[in-house]
Amino acid sequence: MQSKHFYTQADRADSIYQYVPFEVPIGTEAVTIGMRHDGVLSIIDLGLFDTIGFRGWSGSERNHVVVSSNKATPGYLPGPIRSGTWFVSIGLHKVDNEGVTVEVTIELGKPIFPKVVDRPPRPNRPPRRELPARRGFRWFPADFHTHSTHSDGKLSLDELASLAASRGLELLAVTDHNTTSHHAHLAETAKYVGINLIAGQEVTTDSGHANAFGEIGWIDYREATEKWLSETKNRGGLLSINHPLAAPCAWTRDIPRGISISEIWHSSWDQVGDEPIKWWNDHGRPIPIGGSDFHRLGSDGLPGDPTTWVEIKCEENEITQAQVLEALQAGRVAVSANPTAPVVIPIEDEIGVQGGEGCILTTPSSGKKIIRKDLETFAGEVGLYTLQDSSGKYQALGYIS
Repeated sequence: MQSKHFYTQADRADSIYQYVPFEVPIGTEAVTIGMRHDGVLSIIDLGLFDTIGFRGWSGSERNHVVVSSNKATPGYLPGPIRSGTWFVSIGLHKVDNEGVTVEVTIELGKPIFPKVVDRPPRPNRPPRRELPARRGFRWFPADFHTHSTHSDGKLSLDELASLAASRGLELLAVTDHNTTSHHAHLAETAKYVGINLIAGQEVTTDSGHANAFGEIGWIDYREATEKWLSETKNRGGLLSINHPLAAPCAWTRDIPRGISISEIWHSSWDQVGDEPIKWWNDHGRPIPIGGSDFHRLGSDGLPGDPTTWVEIKCEENEITQAQVLEALQAGRVAVSANPTAPVVIPIEDEIGVQGGEGCILTTPSSGKKIIRKDLETFAGEVGLYTLQDSSGKYQALGYIS
């Protein structure tokens, strides 16, 4: 079945989310959706809901998706093909001044999927970097913002995890846009590659993005920010505001009390301007983390650019996702430009700088310290520390909660 739908900017003003209902009879094996539009500047997002709720989202990345009982296009959830009314979700992210016609094609029948590609070889991991830590704790290098083919990334989960491991990362949050379809595959990929993978989802709207961390199920991007926060917390996860200053995805939504984490260092930061530091100071001084927002090679930062270091209590480097989230919530974090860059980390009651010779450390009370050796420590203060090189470029952020 095929249908055409004309949308105007007035339709978008009324609701950015439009729906095309269709009926699925008993015994249907698979649902195949096609979408195309005639817009020049229009950006149209595609998603799918069945009789009881969410079945997938791919934004403007895909124009063809298949869902069956045991397999689905990345970004979509396999599962029972329930009879009844389903809905194609049309997201009017951007609409031409003259309007846009969206053509939707729906096929019910046998599923056809592309051929499965071979797994990449296991990565070569560089030597582990050991940072000074409290007794019984260790600092793990992480990236809390990456994307795979389950949304608009260009690397498979195996390829993404392998790239991260090859750069020395030991923790990687996969935060595909508005979907949890990747969560079911993380354990297998983590075992194959040898890296700890954190379940995440980037709750994505035209007024701001936020990462929801944890195995918490799907968070409805259509709801208010307060709902994102309450659902995430009630299910045992953590919510973090993403790239609050990165146009065209800057944060313009409200910030409910209780959002205690924010991606202060995003790969789009030139490390020269102090706007992210000012934003942190003006918006509740949240726990600062970093994220590459990696999508593809040659775009955004590589995984680990920047690197968020997380101090976790562990034995023999065995950790769980719950331990990672607990450390994040407690604010046991630091951010460096990359996995081998200088770091600023709390060491017991002091703040330590490793690898920052010649840099200038600015303390929470605005004190200035010139770093003169490979590891230097100072009396600790609660708050945010910054480390800049002689040209003024930011190299690291430290934090004591």
